[in-house]
Amino acid sequence: MSAAVVERPALGRDLRGLLAELLKLEHVTGGLVVAPDGLTIAADLPREIEAEPLSALAATLGRELELRGPQLRRGTFPMAQFASVSGTAFLGSTPVGFIVLLGEPRADWDTIRAALRSAVGAVYRAWAR
Repeated sequence: MSAAVVERPALGRDLRGLLAELLKLEHVTGGLVVAPDGLTIAADLPREIEAEPLSALAATLGRELELRGPQLRRGTFPMAQFASVSGTAFLGSTPVGFIVLLGEPRADWDTIRAALRSAVGAVYRAWAR
């Protein structure tokens, strides 16, 4: 994802477009944008993964991480990563909810984290106005 794409404030408001850009990353198999209450805003997932249960899980994990971050003296929670032998899930916190990306086991974690961090920043800039 190019820096010029993420710098446009409109992209931070176009959550479907933002997700589409993130899904272009190599070895990312799907993703979704979830409101804090678990409502799916946008989703593009493999057929075997249902959006609603994953949205509910993402919202629950995101809220829990937001609440526990200050208690653990780690500041606010911008991003979390969950890995298993079948792949990795990345969870980014934004003012409008959470962005979830699913990566294959061979995905480059640093590349995906950097792109997700950039996307989260775009959402913060767009919604801070």
